[in-house]
Amino acid sequence: MANVNIDWIKEQLTANKTKKVVGDNVLKLIETFQSLKETTEQNTKEIVDIFSKLSLGYALVKEDKKETWTQAQAGFLKVADYVRVKSDAFVGEKGVAYNGRRGRVVAVRYGDIIIKTDDGKSPVLDGIHFVPADLEKLVI
Repeated sequence: MANVNIDWIKEQLTANKTKKVVGDNVLKLIETFQSLKETTEQNTKEIVDIFSKLSLGYALVKEDKKETWTQAQAGFLKVADYVRVKSDAFVGEKGVAYNGRRGRVVAVRYGDIIIKTDDGKSPVLDGIHFVPADLEKLVI
């Protein structure tokens, strides 16, 4: 890993008025990051991208070129539509449980979209309520 200028990082954190606890933890992460094996610039960008997603509980969703997904729209979803929870819909434990999950709409109630997953992952989510903003719809 290329050496990072710690003094420059501290200047950036100070100029941005970053909270002390946040700045201290960023510096710890930078120290760990610098200890990684040498890597290319592209790999470094990928490491940072994947780390930031996973640390927030976002799902890593590999796109299938045969599928087209669009933002789900209230009023345009109906029973039997195939949907997936957006990869970054939720943070933390809820994100780990829901993000990236796929399934069928089993009901629409008072604006909530109720789904049952069929993606082969455990546990099956059955009867979980989502708002359309957290979902994507498979375009057929």
